Amino acid sequence: MSPSAPLAWLAALAAAAYPTWDTWKTRFDWSSLFTAADVPEQYLAQLHYEGFTEGVVSCVRPYDAIDHSPFLPLRDDLATLTELATTWAVPLLIVLVALMRRHSATAGPRAAWVLVLIALARPLSADYQGDSICSGSLPMFTPNWFEALSGGWGLWELCLLAAALLVLLASDSPAPPISGRRALTTVMDALVVYGLVGLAPLLTEDESLRAGLLYQLQFDGLRDAPARLLVLVLPLGYLLWRYGRPPRRGYDS
Repeated sequence: MSPSAPLAWLAALAAAAYPTWDTWKTRFDWSSLFTAADVPEQYLAQLHYEGFTEGVVSCVRPYDAIDHSPFLPLRDDLATLTELATTWAVPLLIVLVALMRRHSATAGPRAAWVLVLIALARPLSADYQGDSICSGSLPMFTPNWFEALSGGWGLWELCLLAAALLVLLASDSPAPPISGRRALTTVMDALVVYGLVGLAPLLTEDESLRAGLLYQLQFDGLRDAPARLLVLVLPLGYLLWRYGRPPRRGYDS
């Protein structure tokens, strides 16, 4: 281990822990709680001495302006997984595992790749809004969506990318080669699965099915509408057809 490796590991731990620390700091921001507690007094003062004005904004959007992308379930599931990973310090745990297995030739590069994926998932899964109050969510893969995506990077993503780079430097192990064919087939399988899930609202006219696989697997949702399990038949059938067969000799799927 080089003399600078311990400092690199400490920096990687700090960078990976920052998003979680910032999340919990925001949730327990006492100044915000005290400000919220003072709102009723300000509200009453405005009501009795300055008058009170209430307005209602009503927006009607044409049907063609609503985003019906089949990738919405994938986006919602990515957002849920990213939020859970950030809340429960998954990036920090990944760096700790890589540190404990620092003598392994693959632990460091694999941890770095996972940190990069978490950093990329957050801006890709964000629900970007238009400039107007009535514009709603931007449809995915449109020019305006890509423009919003370019500005969706923040300090959290930079910290995770920095942690990934520091893990690679501290582990001092070459990154293992990644099979391009295997990576491509994995991405295509994910797109097919979520494409089938995205077709469910069109077939069942149930807009609640657009929230992704994780939402459908919630106990409360299945208890109230057990028929949602039928939506998983096509994706599960596809995965069984793809991976349930014995692999052919010489074929790398």
